[in-house]
Amino acid sequence: MGDRGAEPEPSPATMVAQTERVGGPPPGPPSLPSRAVPTGSLGGDRPVVDVRVVLFTVTAGSLLVALQGPTRAPRLPRGLPGVGEPLDAAARRIVRGSTALSEQYLEQLYTLSVPDDPSDPTARSWTVVVSYMALIVSGTGHGADAAPAPAAGVTWCAMDADPALVSTDRMVLDYAQLRLQAKLGYTTIAFHLLPQTFTLSELQRAYEAILGRPLDKRNFRRRVTAAGILTQTAEQRRDGSHRPAALYRFRAEHDRESYLTPPWSGGS
Repeated sequence: MGDRGAEPEPSPATMVAQTERVGGPPPGPPSLPSRAVPTGSLGGDRPVVDVRVVLFTVTAGSLLVALQGPTRAPRLPRGLPGVGEPLDAAARRIVRGSTALSEQYLEQLYTLSVPDDPSDPTARSWTVVVSYMALIVSGTGHGADAAPAPAAGVTWCAMDADPALVSTDRMVLDYAQLRLQAKLGYTTIAFHLLPQTFTLSELQRAYEAILGRPLDKRNFRRRVTAAGILTQTAEQRRDGSHRPAALYRFRAEHDRESYLTPPWSGGS
C-alpha cells in the first residue's frame, strides 16, 4: 500500500487535524551523510538489501511500536527479500511473520545506505536499508483499547518510553513517527489504527497518541463531525460505568481498504 508516487489531494480530514496545528505535507526524509558507490566491479561490493519495518499500533491511548530481540538490544523487525520477491511483499511478510497479524496500511518510507563498519570511512561493505511504516489495529472486536495479540519474540514498546535503538533504527523510527504525524493533516490515516466501528473517544485518543499531546474534546468532535468522514451506526458500547457511547464507522467512500492504495500495488 505504499504511496511512493504523488500524494493524494487534501481530504476533509484536514479539518480534524487543524484542531491543533499538525502541519501540511509530510516533511522530507532525514538528513543523511552522503555515501559514494564503490567503483569498479560490483562483484564483492554488491550491497545487501535489508527491509526494516516500523510497525505502529495504538492501545489505551498510547502509540506503540513493535520491536524484536532482547530488551537490552531491541531492533526493528527486518528481513531480506527473497529472489524475485517485491519489496512491498517482503515488508508484508516481515509484518505477518513477526506478529501473526495483518497490517491495515503499508507505506515505503525511505531508502538509505549504511556502511557495515561506520568507524571505517573506507569500508566497501555496506547495506541498503529500505524502510517501511505499517499500521495495525490492536483490538479485534473489543474496541481500540485492546492490546495486540502476543507474538513470540516481539515486544510492543510505547513511543514515549524512548526505546534504545542502534542509530539506523532510531533514524528510521523517528522519521516514521514524523511522517505519521504529518499525514494526520491531509489524510484519514488514523482510521487504519482503529477497528471497523469505534467511539469518538477512541478516535480522539488515537489522534492524541499519534500527536503526543491532548486535544480539546468539544472542538475535536465538532470538527470531525463537520468533516463528513464518519457514519454513525445504530450500535452502542458501554465502557465500565459510563453511559453507552455511539459507535461510528469510516464512510464507505473513504473505505480504509482502498484509501491511499494505488491501483498498481497488487493488493495484500
